[in-house]
Order: sequence, then C-alpha cells, then structure tokens
Amino acid sequence: MGKRTPAVINQAEERQRLLESVKRSVAKNPFLSIAFGLYWMQTTLLFQSPYLFLEPSPLSGFPLPKGTILLVASVATYLIWSILYKRINAVSMRRWFPFTLGAVLSFGALLFTCYPEFAYTHHDIAVILYLLGSILIGCGTANVNLEASRILGHIGPKQALFHLVFALLIGTAGAYFFSLLPLAAGKIAIVAVPIPMVYCLMKSFDAVPRKAVYSHGMKTEVKLPTKFLVTSAFQGLALGVMHSLLVNSFENSALLVSLGFFAAIGLVFFCSIMLKSDFDLLFYRIGFPLMATGFFLLGIAPSMVEMGAAVLDVGYCFQYLISCSLCAYLAKGLNQPPVWIVGTSTACLLAGQLAGTVFEAVAPDQTALAVTIAFVLVLAALYMTSNQNLRRGWGAVSPGSDHKTDSGANEALAVQVLASEHGLSARETEVYALLVKGYSRKAIGEELCLAEETIKTHAGRIYQKFLVHSKQELIAMTHERAATLGE
Repeated sequence: MGKRTPAVINQAEERQRLLESVKRSVAKNPFLSIAFGLYWMQTTLLFQSPYLFLEPSPLSGFPLPKGTILLVASVATYLIWSILYKRINAVSMRRWFPFTLGAVLSFGALLFTCYPEFAYTHHDIAVILYLLGSILIGCGTANVNLEASRILGHIGPKQALFHLVFALLIGTAGAYFFSLLPLAAGKIAIVAVPIPMVYCLMKSFDAVPRKAVYSHGMKTEVKLPTKFLVTSAFQGLALGVMHSLLVNSFENSALLVSLGFFAAIGLVFFCSIMLKSDFDLLFYRIGFPLMATGFFLLGIAPSMVEMGAAVLDVGYCFQYLISCSLCAYLAKGLNQPPVWIVGTSTACLLAGQLAGTVFEAVAPDQTALAVTIAFVLVLAALYMTSNQNLRRGWGAVSPGSDHKTDSGANEALAVQVLASEHGLSARETEVYALLVKGYSRKAIGEELCLAEETIKTHAGRIYQKFLVHSKQELIAMTHERAATLGE
C-alpha cells in the first residue's frame, strides 16, 4: 500500500499539462459542454432530483413515483438502441434527425407540464398527456445522451471528463436557478431548452470528423462489459433509494442537491488533475464509499440527515462522471461502439434506479433500508475491485483475445490508456506505440509503409496532444504509467 499511493498521484509537470489540456479541449469544442450541460439541467429538473413538478401522478393506484414512466421509456430506448446500434447509425446521420429530436423533446415537455391542469377536471386527458409526455421525454433525452456519447467516445476519457465537469457545472447552476423562480418559469424552461440543446449538439459535431465518429467501432465484435454493467446497476440502485428518501425527507431539496453536485464536480476536477485514471480507485475506493457513507449517516444519525443527503449527492454525481469517462475509455481505447457501451450501461443504471424506487416504496423501515444499502455498496466495491478490470475492459475484452490488453505487457496497456486519454487517432496510436519502443521516424515509416515526412507530421501531433516536446518525455510518461499499471 505504501507504493500504491504515490504511484497514482500525478507529478507537478503532469498536473500542469492536464490544466493546459483542460483549456484546449473545452475551447476547441465549447458547444459539447453546453449541449451536455443543458441535457443535465433538463434531466435534473425532470427526474434526477426533486427540484420541480412535485404534483402527484395522475395514475390512480400507481404506488411508484411519477418519474417511473420516464425511467421505463429511457431504459427501453437505451436497450433497443444498443441492440440495433448499427441500424440506428443510419437514422442518426440523417439531416432531419436532430430537428425531429428537438421537436419530440419540446412537445413531450409541453405535454408533461400541462397534465396537472387537467388532473381534476378531465382526468382521462391528464393521464394521456402524462403518459405520452413521459414517453417522449424518456426517449428523447436518451437519444441526446447517446448522440453526445459518440463525440465523448471519439475524444477519449480525460477530454470527456473535462467537458463533463463544465457541463454539469452549467446544468446544476441552471437547474438551481430555475428552482428559485415561479413554477411557470421552470415549465417554460423545460419546453424551451431542447431547442438550444439540440442546436449545440449539432454544432459540436462540426468540431470532429463526422464520418469517423459515426463509423467508430462498427466493425468491432461486441461483448457485454459485465462488470461495468453490474457496477452501473448498483449505482442506479443507490440512486433510486436516495432519490425517494430525499423526496420523502425534504420535498423540494434544490439547494441541498445543488451543493452536493457542486461538491462532486469539484472533487472530480481535483481527481482528474491530481490522480491518474485509475478507474478502480475512483469507482470502488472513492465513489462507492462516498455513497455508502451517506446512507450510513441517513440510517444511524437522524440528526445529521442533511449531511447524509449531501454526501449521497456527492457520491452519486461523482460516480456518474467517472462512469461517463469509463464509457469514453471503452469506446476510444477498446474501439467499442459508443452507442452500445453507453446504451447498455445507462440501461442498467436506470433499471437499478427503478429497482431502488420499488425497494424504497415497499420497505417497512427506511432507516434499516439505508443501512442495508450502505453495506451492499461496501461489499459490492470490495467484490468488484480488481487489477484486471482495466486489462479486460470490465468484461468487454475476452480472455485470450488478440487485443493488446491481454498480452500481459504493461507498456502496451499504458500505450492504449494514454492514447485513449489524449484522443489519438488510430494511426497516431500506431506511431506512438513504435515511438515508445524507440523506433526512429525512418523505421516507423518502413514498419507502417508511410513516408518519413508523414511520420514526422504524426509525431508532431502526438507531442502536441501530450503537451510534450520530445520523444524522451513521451517515453518517460509512458513508462511511468506502465509502472503504475503493473502494481
């Protein structure tokens, strides 16, 4: 353990490089941060946290929270889209698709915000508006997330994490702002937000090679990342119980949830600069224990319920950001189709959330439930922690496959991880791997059947993305990461 702690901490030089990388990546494609920020604001206002719309569901006799239909529609969309990701690709590339997506989201939000007006005078109409609005919102928000995931998978985990930090900052601040306004203002925002959100999403595609983004991973033979899906399901289970407990304890808890989210954003940014991308450390030694601590506080210290709720929000938001970064790694580093990875993992997360709301609704004792969930999270973290997770892609890579991660060479894995983090193209990754082995530009050109001048251009781009000035710096960085992965 004595060697483990310093090994995962970035040195001052690396921290400086990462800070510079934050500025470059966000400045290069600001529309991506804005689009995802508006997405986060919309989902937060509607069904991630109890900010708005606390009116009861019009479905009489339905015991579950009114966001249940939204969750079911989202889960169904993620599952169907992940299974049919190749066919969906052709649809998503159509010119009419983004316009239709924005219209569907706005229309669904309009129906959803109008149903309370009919709840007491025309109950049947209220039910229809509620159901149709929930389905359209659930399907629409899932599609926005999946489209954004294509770009996040293209730019890699570190760059994705930087964009997501800024996005959640925008979204959380926006959601809290609208929670302070009269309810009518919040409803107008819910209906209007999809238009700029989809516009910014369209603009963010202008900053990436569109054809390469949509063709990414299409020839890869996919395999379920089972460990990642189980992790997502446990995370969702905690979210479902947490959300129900917050609604029951605080009703509109906008300030409390916002403070938790802001704290999580700060923690993730700190970790992304200070620590190497050790997903095991971030998931199972920081995120899960944070959520478990929040549940323990809720269960055994009623006088500290606000503190417990805040810690829960920090843990959930932290886990969400790290999950998105891991999806970007699996897409970029293992050439997985982004829609497949994000679709399956988010479906598991939302299914877990649905299960959590059911458990909370039927549990006779909320205190006992909170303590039980805390123990479940701790045991799950202990069980799922493994130094093989990164090598096996949390189940996405089969043992014995010809992928580099199975060769047992820490240097090859370090090349893969760093290439993914810094957003190298496939050709740049090939050049980088040979540079690390000490090949000259001439030898690399002969190996890859490319002109030496072309190799020089690729090497320059690699140095620029890594923010280094020489092959020696590049090799030293790679060997340092390889040593970390070998522990």
